[in-house]
Amino acid sequence: MKLNTITTLLIFCVNFLGMTQDSKSYNAGFNTIQLLDTSRIYKPNSQVTDRLHYRPIDLDVWYPSSESVDGKEPLRFGNLFQLYEDRANKYQNETDYTGLVEELAQFFVAQLGIEGDGRRLLEVVTDSYQDLKILEAPIPLIIYMAGINGMGFENYKLLEDLAENGYVVVSISSNGRYPADMTNELGDTMEQVYDAEFALNYLKTQTDFHIDYGKIGVIGTSWGGMSGAILLNRSENIKALVSLDGSDTHFYGDYSDNNRYANDATWEDNDRFIKEIYDAEFTDIEKQKFAYLYLESGDKLNDFTPTDEYQLHKELESNAKYLRFKQSEHADFTCIPSILSSSKKSIAVHEQIQNTTVGFLNQVFKGTKEFDVLWNNYTRLEETTTEPYDIANLSPKVTEFGELLGRIVDAKTDLPLSYVNVGILNREVGTVTDSLGNFNLNVLKEFSNDTVRISMIGYEPIELILGNIVKKKDTLKVRLKEQISELNEVVVSAKAFKRRTLGNKTESKFISTGFGYNQLGAEMGIKINIRKNPTFVDAFNFTVSQNRLSAKSIFRLNFYEVNKRKPGNNILKDNILVAIEPKQTGKMTIDLKPYDIVLKEDVIATLEWVANEGENKKDEAIFFPIGFFTSGTLRKETSQSRFKKFASLGIGFNIDVRYY
Repeated sequence: MKLNTITTLLIFCVNFLGMTQDSKSYNAGFNTIQLLDTSRIYKPNSQVTDRLHYRPIDLDVWYPSSESVDGKEPLRFGNLFQLYEDRANKYQNETDYTGLVEELAQFFVAQLGIEGDGRRLLEVVTDSYQDLKILEAPIPLIIYMAGINGMGFENYKLLEDLAENGYVVVSISSNGRYPADMTNELGDTMEQVYDAEFALNYLKTQTDFHIDYGKIGVIGTSWGGMSGAILLNRSENIKALVSLDGSDTHFYGDYSDNNRYANDATWEDNDRFIKEIYDAEFTDIEKQKFAYLYLESGDKLNDFTPTDEYQLHKELESNAKYLRFKQSEHADFTCIPSILSSSKKSIAVHEQIQNTTVGFLNQVFKGTKEFDVLWNNYTRLEETTTEPYDIANLSPKVTEFGELLGRIVDAKTDLPLSYVNVGILNREVGTVTDSLGNFNLNVLKEFSNDTVRISMIGYEPIELILGNIVKKKDTLKVRLKEQISELNEVVVSAKAFKRRTLGNKTESKFISTGFGYNQLGAEMGIKINIRKNPTFVDAFNFTVSQNRLSAKSIFRLNFYEVNKRKPGNNILKDNILVAIEPKQTGKMTIDLKPYDIVLKEDVIATLEWVANEGENKKDEAIFFPIGFFTSGTLRKETSQSRFKKFASLGIGFNIDVRYY
């Protein structure tokens, strides 16, 4: 069935591609424009003499040209991508981002599960040519609003395709307030909108581009869909908006949506920020007269049931089109999976997205009919639907069930137990007890039949039904019994030891993963292959690449058996705690020789955040380097939730070992 689906998509794309190729009358020129908006202060508390005092704006421009490209060298993806690194250094003066592009290229390749190194991505040949002569005729203008912290490179295939079809395309990078990190807050989002407005006013003073300002459209990808809708609502001259899986549609209540942005916002924060934007900037947008196309991915509601929604296309009184690609993922709405040929599905879906967008804009601004043909085909395909998600027909909305309070003690001594894992089994709801053995959990009604698991190294775990506990409405007191286990006998040889470091030794400067300010119970690590029996563990090593935490943090080192490529039983007999001071960074080595850890098989080594000595602020987090590593990273967000595997990129954990 899956093969048939992909075949159908490919045939459909090839047929439609053949239909639209004839409309590509031009070559795609490319150039950049550097601007400075002196009406906006960019770097707070800076002097006028500071190069970052005023707001810098860099435009990437694709445009149609009748000039021949015979004998000319097309740009490679690396040429476009290098602009990202150059501007990362240009837009701030605190961090040297030299080498960022090479690491990000490797990141993309690894994330997509493709063999080889990042140079494969950088060497991709585009159809864009530097400094061609622009067409001397009235040309429609498309403003591209890049996805969060992105630039035009993310969708260059679409943008050069539009240029070949006779459009000037101006890409507005997703840069927030200083130091240009974009978040989902209104203040950062409006900076991209203001950049677009400044660029549009600048272009009106130029005569080189021959733009027809009666024909202006906007394309927004992901968070760029949100800023694109705001831009449109602030201008009566914009006649069309295409949102590529954009945030102008949002489903509330995704409690796994934590710490994905530079402000490390929780899912409650994210929902609040987005509602604030809708309330402030979407006023009366439904009364605007414009053509609107929303293209949506097929996996948005796979892992949660929304509590509410905002879908712009449902609010509009004007001409709105909606289409969902059932087989697609959010990443398919950029061109990177497609140009790397990560899968036949990615190639096919991105071709559809690209052709649909161009066809729609051609219909709006040129009166062509290929979009109607395309739309009729979509209504017959099983892989697409014109019916939006209907959350009313999903399972009932969740509501807060209350707070579960408890205390964990030793069954024999009645003394409190610190750092006990408490959580709802296989849910991302959990925590760790404090120094007095106390805990509290905010739980939801839908979890009432779920199991609460309480576990700790050296003690027998306990499992309880949540609904039975909450009914009693008393503070839960749980007594854990000490777990008695036999020590395995190890025969020590007189032969000399060989010493090795096993695991991932990356110390990447730019690619990292981490924990947000309040993620007690969160845990991540890697599988380490053990080839000699016995293997004696001397030390555990890791690097903190960035640390914004105000409080001293306590992490627990765990070694798990490997059970079907996921963590099984914890093989350690003691709590091995690692303290990280506020703002502390750099390489850390934990001496494990006193614990007599002997490994006979592969092991999963993790760090689990178990305590803070003080309070962290909402915008604080701690990060560890990640790099290419075959077995990837295993991560869970709370105590007792499921570990999820993130393939190909491993966190920089390793162990020093001895063996014969």
